[in-house]
Amino acid sequence: MDEERPAAESTGMMRWLLTYADMITLLMIFFVILYAFSKTNTTKYEQIALSLAAALHGAPNTVGQPNSSQNSLIPIATTPATVSTTASAAPSPSAATSAATVYLQQLASQVSAVLATAGSAKGDTKITSQGLEINFAGDGVYFASASAVITPQFEAVLLKLAPLLKTSPYEIRVEGFTNDLPLHSSIYPTAWELSAARAVNVLRYLTEVGGVPPHIMEADAFGQWHPQYPNTSPTNLALNRSVDIVVTDQTPLGLDEGGPDVAPPGESVP
Repeated sequence: MDEERPAAESTGMMRWLLTYADMITLLMIFFVILYAFSKTNTTKYEQIALSLAAALHGAPNTVGQPNSSQNSLIPIATTPATVSTTASAAPSPSAATSAATVYLQQLASQVSAVLATAGSAKGDTKITSQGLEINFAGDGVYFASASAVITPQFEAVLLKLAPLLKTSPYEIRVEGFTNDLPLHSSIYPTAWELSAARAVNVLRYLTEVGGVPPHIMEADAFGQWHPQYPNTSPTNLALNRSVDIVVTDQTPLGLDEGGPDVAPPGESVP
């Protein structure tokens, strides 16, 4: 019995080595894992990120390799590219401006030819930054003093102009003006109402009698505040009693863009 005791004690005393060896092994594995994480393959991670972006958003693969599904870590379904023809079909702003300029110049020649046969009710034409302006100014030729009733001579001129205006692809604006003489009228309290009534009456005559599409027309009133001539003489006072028909270079607004309250033929206003 005494001879077996030292061997048993020696065996028990060596068990701490097993625990120590296990701890050393675990520490070695821990540091190996830390070392492995410190040597991250950034290229692979970039490929993974770009592959995810390409799969979700269609972003190209640009990590030094051709953009193909074979080089992506995530399979990407290849779909044929679609080409939009809307942008290419729309004319550039410069092309649209050139087309409008050519149209307004041609229209000015046609309008001048019509006005040359209008007698005393003939107007003047000029092309400005606003478009083609057709000016009708004078005392008693187009409207009586303090009146918005169109004279028969002016009606005849408007009927001759209507066939030219009804084919316009651009907006047409009718502008009413007055001079600064005191207004004595029970119908029109101020020059605003008088100039507006003159513009609206011309607009209505062109659309209702002349057949010009209402959706390309609008009326503006300027009263006495934008005289074309100084109100310093009877001649100038008469010239400032005027109506302008301006053919602009702007396309008409659509019905869904704050456009007309009278729809063109074949369309309806909600």
